[in-house]
Amino acid sequence: RFAEVHYWWTHSRRGKGLRHRRLYSMNRYELHFVKSSDIRTQEFLLKQEKNPSSPAYGGMLEDVINVKPTVYAMATAIAVYFHPQSKFYQSEQLLKALELAADLVARFQRANGALDYPICNCYSAPDTSFCVQRLIAAYRLMVKYDSAQTTTASLQAKCLKIMHHALNGICEGGFHTPNHRWAIAAALLQGANLFKNETEFSERLRVRAQQYLAEGIDGDEYGDYAERSTGNYNAVVNNAMMALYQETGDEAYLGYVIRNLQMMLTYFDEDDTIFNQNSTRQDRGRLDRPDKYFYQYLYVCSIKDYPEFDAAAHRIIQNNIARGELAPDCLHIIMRHDNMRSHSFGEPGFPKEYRKYYPNAGVMRVKRPSFTYTTLRDRSQFLFFKSGSIELSLRIGVAYCDTRSFLARRFTQTEDGCVMQDTAQGWYYEPFEQPPETNDWWAMDHTKRSKVITSKLDVSVAVKETEDGLALSIDTEGLDKLPLRLEIMTPAASILNHQSFYQTANAGQTIILRDGTLQIENGVDIVEIGPGFGEHTFKGHYSGEEKNEVGATICCNAYTPVHREFYIRKVR
Repeated sequence: RFAEVHYWWTHSRRGKGLRHRRLYSMNRYELHFVKSSDIRTQEFLLKQEKNPSSPAYGGMLEDVINVKPTVYAMATAIAVYFHPQSKFYQSEQLLKALELAADLVARFQRANGALDYPICNCYSAPDTSFCVQRLIAAYRLMVKYDSAQTTTASLQAKCLKIMHHALNGICEGGFHTPNHRWAIAAALLQGANLFKNETEFSERLRVRAQQYLAEGIDGDEYGDYAERSTGNYNAVVNNAMMALYQETGDEAYLGYVIRNLQMMLTYFDEDDTIFNQNSTRQDRGRLDRPDKYFYQYLYVCSIKDYPEFDAAAHRIIQNNIARGELAPDCLHIIMRHDNMRSHSFGEPGFPKEYRKYYPNAGVMRVKRPSFTYTTLRDRSQFLFFKSGSIELSLRIGVAYCDTRSFLARRFTQTEDGCVMQDTAQGWYYEPFEQPPETNDWWAMDHTKRSKVITSKLDVSVAVKETEDGLALSIDTEGLDKLPLRLEIMTPAASILNHQSFYQTANAGQTIILRDGTLQIENGVDIVEIGPGFGEHTFKGHYSGEEKNEVGATICCNAYTPVHREFYIRKVR
């Protein structure tokens, strides 16, 4: 099912003789990870509470006392403590700080061993699991680089005690979201192997882990997980799947990671951002980078033959350096796996072109040489177009009974685009056939009312690719005289260039494009849209309308029936 992406990569690159050509050793990038981890560790030391009388003594100062950032910082700090190129190599000051941090974590464990995520979740098995996974990684680093316990004997003992207690809390706890299950299962199996000599305890952890795993991993055949969180939780689940694979040796868990990483190759845009508008979680619409997937691509391509993963990992780290950003926070992972440290990369890059429809997610992603576009099923913003630094999104406003937006509930993929369709009805309640038991409107069961259907509206949007963009055909059938609005969301601060005006796009601004074409300019990039139409000036219903507050909205307005052609094309 990933033939489109994999075929292009293997044939184009193998055909050029690059498949087995290794150009850059991971060693050349390792110093970047060390320096970035040094910066993070310096921040840990600066933010660590040094006052013994403070409840937060030993932890990083935050708005509230939260041990999770401290635990994460510990894993990074232990990595640089053992790295000869770090300025913190074998630092006594750092070791003392880590001892204090471990003491803080132990103090803030609940009676059953669980940790809190204090802004919302107490006795949190999921957050305790995330912490245990970092602590286990840190502990295994200490075992690997200080097996004789020359300097870290005390810290190792403290970490073991914390983890043992925490695993009890995880075992007794529960979860809230889909990804929590796998973080918990992974931590439990890591703990079961770590404490395998404690037979009864280890078996208890395994039994509990199997209860979670018995629900079945929520990864589909296309590589997506239930939360569809390309900007965050996909990577979190991948991390858990990698841990499950490492603890059990079961290739099925690694298979979930591989399928997801294949899918993610079609969600990375050329400007090194992730398309996340279909996410069900807080990353939706957020600026996210592929950096969080770096170590996952590196891990897989260091043990399996996936040249496209090698190229993706290489591209991610090269562009991370080019942007002048800190390296992904994964030195503690890389230092544990010699195959990752010794890996040599081929040429960097993401796939140049692809066309992929993910029916379960309702997402079609298409990449052409000069632009990328995405269509979404059941989303009010049903189309996204990206060319260079300019990203546009489209919505059709339909103020019709309880409908406010066109939603592509029916989707058909075509050879060079797609057709999206939706049907809305105008309806009114009728009186109850039998008098209700109460006159309290809010207590009445309105599902028992019959409805009068007065009208119906069918909306169809056909998307066809052209050489330099998209051609849209917008058609309606059924109800007439209804004011519709094609809304094009444009980036704030871009230039709007029309034959009749020239201005900067302001956030929250609405402009009706009555005729002609409009060029949207940002730096060297230009995208043209049109032709405009403006049969009315209605800007949306007073109730339930979505508002674009982050960019300007260009409206093309018409009354039904609508039969309009609209174009989006890259000019430069």
